[in-house]
Amino acid sequence: MSPDYNLLLLRNHKLFRQLTTKECRELNIDKGFIQARKNEFIYLNNFTSNRLFFLKKGYVKIGTYDEEGKEIIREILHEGDIFGQVNLEQESNSNEFAQAIKKDATICSFTIEDFEKILEKRPDLAISYTKLVGLRLKTLQTRISNIMYKDVKERLRDFFIYLVGKNNIQSDEVLIENYLTHADIAGLIGSTRQTVTTLINELEEKGLLQFSRKEIRIKSMDKLKKIRL
Repeated sequence: MSPDYNLLLLRNHKLFRQLTTKECRELNIDKGFIQARKNEFIYLNNFTSNRLFFLKKGYVKIGTYDEEGKEIIREILHEGDIFGQVNLEQESNSNEFAQAIKKDATICSFTIEDFEKILEKRPDLAISYTKLVGLRLKTLQTRISNIMYKDVKERLRDFFIYLVGKNNIQSDEVLIENYLTHADIAGLIGSTRQTVTTLINELEEKGLLQFSRKEIRIKSMDKLKKIRL
């Protein structure tokens, strides 16, 4: 991709619209522009522990591996989300990985050092970034709380409600591009693939949901929110 195209991608992100062209170029994004093919790892283990990533297009799965090599999903990200060293600390990510899923992904990345130089000059950007990180942490905390205090049926319902909100859809009937497998959802809500499959089938039988490899259709958000579990 050309430097101008890379710059345009960065400037289209809500966090960087307030920056000048000169400030954007100081981030050296031409060296950190990534086009990840479907199922390609953007990073694995602590290989890129000094970088910050902004997802422009596509979907990215963030996870780790346990001692037995089993995948543990932490987040599924899409356009506008941040990942990598979001706390701006140059430390090891342990066994964390980031992987493009469903389709190719377009990502802008830059080093923590370059980003901090901009933040020092632009306190307004620092405030915007803090809010963005705070929202991300709040979402993760809500997920943890749900796993601790809600049963799996409630967690699945709340997950679909969250998914609709993530896509900024306001209508009662909702159609969303599906980038998740039953196993992905199970990992995100702290359940098993078999249980999630059973519960999704129940929602489909009740006429509330249609779930396929390409799309998720929720017939009525109002009914989904009010359903007795």
